[in-house]
Amino acid sequence: MIKVYVSPSCLSSKKVMQFFDKNNISYIKRNIIKEPLTESEIKVLLRFATNGINDIISSRAKLIKHHVFNIESLKLSQIYHLISTSPTVLKRPLILQENKERLQIGYNEDEIEIFLRNDSNNENNEQCEFF
Repeated sequence: MIKVYVSPSCLSSKKVMQFFDKNNISYIKRNIIKEPLTESEIKVLLRFATNGINDIISSRAKLIKHHVFNIESLKLSQIYHLISTSPTVLKRPLILQENKERLQIGYNEDEIEIFLRNDSNNENNEQCEFF
């Protein structure tokens, strides 16, 4: 199942949901402003983030941009707390498909098409014929 973590005022979040609706792709929408992420949910996101915390934290977020918090100097427990109490520090939308080990951050018209693919767990899906 695809989980889409959004904020209501985010245009990119709306584009992702429109794409999924248009293509009949099932997803669970989660407003992270009304229902902030838990520590365990943040850990899952980080597991799939190539560059760790830097992938999911927005450098344009006011708390980061105005140097209220220096992410590099925070302990992981402090980062979890920051994200839970100030979800606007996250990039949005965050699109997670755990069973396919996919995390897409933001809306990119070309990259989102990966969710149209019906990948199987096998790397090589070619059929072999034996004579």
